[in-house]
Amino acid sequence: MRKLLIGGAAAALLGSALAVGTGMSQAAEQDNAGTINALVPALGFSPGDPNATADRVGPTGVNVPGRCPPTQAQVNAQVALKNANLPSGTDLESRIQRFEKTLSAIQDLKCPASSTTLLGRLKSLTALRADANRDDILRGLDLNETPADKAAAGSGDAAAGGATEDSGADSGDISALVPALGFSPGDPNATADRVGPTGVNVPGRCPPTQAQVNAQVALKNANLPSGTDLESRIQRFEKTLSAIQDLKCPASSTTLLGRLKSLTALRSDANRDDILRELDLNETPVG
Repeated sequence: MRKLLIGGAAAALLGSALAVGTGMSQAAEQDNAGTINALVPALGFSPGDPNATADRVGPTGVNVPGRCPPTQAQVNAQVALKNANLPSGTDLESRIQRFEKTLSAIQDLKCPASSTTLLGRLKSLTALRADANRDDILRGLDLNETPADKAAAGSGDAAAGGATEDSGADSGDISALVPALGFSPGDPNATADRVGPTGVNVPGRCPPTQAQVNAQVALKNANLPSGTDLESRIQRFEKTLSAIQDLKCPASSTTLLGRLKSLTALRSDANRDDILRELDLNETPVG
């Protein structure tokens, strides 16, 4: 009888220890997952439709499988599965590793890098390896922010500022109708290339400023379509791209081409009118 009591007590203690151990293990796993979730860079594009069978235009203007990219949660889980520890530093190499491991996870999930904006942003980080001012640049960036993100935000701010300044102009003002370029202006004195918004090298002097492009569009077009219908939107983007080429800069020094492709794709979309109603004047399905 004594042995049975001792044995029962031992079993109870072992059960309690296992329960505590399991609970601690689960808590540790949850903490680790939460940490990794905070460290994985955002994909930069809306998740695909898991049931899609056709391609769609990705964020860099090329076609990607309609089911791509995966959701942020799926990518976070895949990164966590393959990496017990993800670098958490704000130094350059830690940032680069986080992007590389995230891109690897996306490929594991059978989606191309081009279904996200990660590759272009990663290239803007790796370009800093040769930049003597990299430490100063990094100090101005958030945890997973890149020079490409900063440049795009700057371009957006500049476009917003321009819109405010032109708020008193009538609706026919061409400057108010030209789409934002989506990337910071180049340095007119630059002789070397820089990484553009789609991840490819572009002349360091490109793109022109928004004001220069606006002026070139106005020079070539007495009237720019001002409608919110699909063809008016497409024409505004096409004429803006033409102006950029007139100014000796490639389309890849802006985000215009990818955004234009997401508009032209609507020509075959039966729901295009509903989609357009949700968009601002020069907003596109891509951004």
